Parts: sequence; structure tokens; C-alpha cells
Amino acid sequence: MTMILSDDRRAAPRGDTAIAEEDGNPMARPRTPLLDRQRIVHTALRLVDEAGDLTIPALAGALKVSPSALYHHVTGRAEIVALMRAELVRVIGERSLWDRPWDEALRGWARAYREAFAEHPGIIRLLATAPLAEPFMHELYERAVATLEAAGFARADVMGVITALESFILGSALDLVAPAVMVDAVDREATPRLAEALAAVPAGRHRADQAFEVGLAALIAGYRTLLPAGRAAGAATGPTAGVAGPDPISDQA
Repeated sequence: MTMILSDDRRAAPRGDTAIAEEDGNPMARPRTPLLDRQRIVHTALRLVDEAGDLTIPALAGALKVSPSALYHHVTGRAEIVALMRAELVRVIGERSLWDRPWDEALRGWARAYREAFAEHPGIIRLLATAPLAEPFMHELYERAVATLEAAGFARADVMGVITALESFILGSALDLVAPAVMVDAVDREATPRLAEALAAVPAGRHRADQAFEVGLAALIAGYRTLLPAGRAAGAATGPTAGVAGPDPISDQA
């Protein structure tokens, strides 16, 4: 699973480890840091968007450092993937999202999650196949589970609700970067109803937005049927209030 939830902690880059020439001295420390975790993460995101994958040699080449220089900041590729996930988490928004009624929380998360992935569509496959082993992600899942359980969802249904919604979001994020016309060269005489339905679809991004909102409304409506009678309208979810999140991108001193 690749769920992205909300956290607004900022990264605090540490410093440099790469060796650079300054004033003719090849061993002099550069005046400004050459490498920090934020630069590593942002470059990794760009590479994944371009190539759909990430390797340490390619990342080092893009940063113009040796591969060994990266290991002063990260333990390896798995940690870089975790840091990219953390960066997407950071840009999504407020942790207070999960203090709202469950249906509002799911809608807000879905919209923000989709937008974040639409900015970096290349990372979807990478994160979808990377296990969620980071404690900060477990804490973020904890907020979502608490919100849903407080709303009345059965414990056996909670992870199914989360997984189904995030699967829908990932597909919707890919749809944002798909060609404007996905069903093309339709023969009006052979398939007149299809042709008329396609003619009614909004143009440009509005097509993807409309499909997303229709699907999201259908999912929320379906989730309501899982709730006990009298709980389907949504309720405030106090159990997640005050849950603090870590700062996963910051370097350790």
C-alpha cells in the first residue's frame, strides 16, 4: 500500500560531505553545502519522474558527487525511497485533517493525495512496491484508523476502506497525466451511444476531475453502508487530536 496522510513538519538539512575545489585547493570545504538530504530527495523525485526508477549511481551522477558521498546522508536506496514518501507526506497538508468527520477526512485526504502524486507520477509504481516500514508512516496510519473506528467502522473493515480508497486515488492520479482523449477514433454509426457519451465529457483536465469526483462520491456512499444504523452521517473524531508526527527528512546531528 502507498497511503499518504498528512503531516506538516519541515526538513532541516544538515550540511555537506562532498569534497569540492575552492581557491585551487581540492580539499577545501565548500562555502555552501554541496549535499544535504533535501537536495538528495528533490533530485531523486526528478529522476523518478523522468525514468520511473531510481538507482544510486544515477542519483550520484545527477548530483555530481560520487556514490559514496550519498552514504554520509542516507543508508541506501531504501531510505531514499522512504524520504521521497516523507516529502510527499509533507506537502499534502495539515495533521488536523484526521480530526474532521470521517467522510470529510477521506475526501480531503483523497484530493490532496491525488494532487501530490499528479506532481510526481513516476513515483507511483516505486512507492506501490515499497513496503511501508517507516515508523512515521505507521503513526500516520494510526490517525486514519482511529478516525474510522471512532466513526463506527468495524475493525475488520478499516484497512479495506483505506486500501480501496488509495487504490482509486493512484489510478486517478495517473488519469491526470493521461492523454486528453483516451477513447479515440470512435465510429458513430457502429457505436452511437458511446459516441454521444464521449461528446458529453468535459474537455481537458475537467474530464479527469469529473471522473475523480464521481468515483469518490460513489466510494464514500458505499462506505456509509458499512456503518451501523445512525452512524452514517459522520462524526467528529477526537481520538486523533494532538497526535504528533516525527520529522522524517531531517538529518541527525
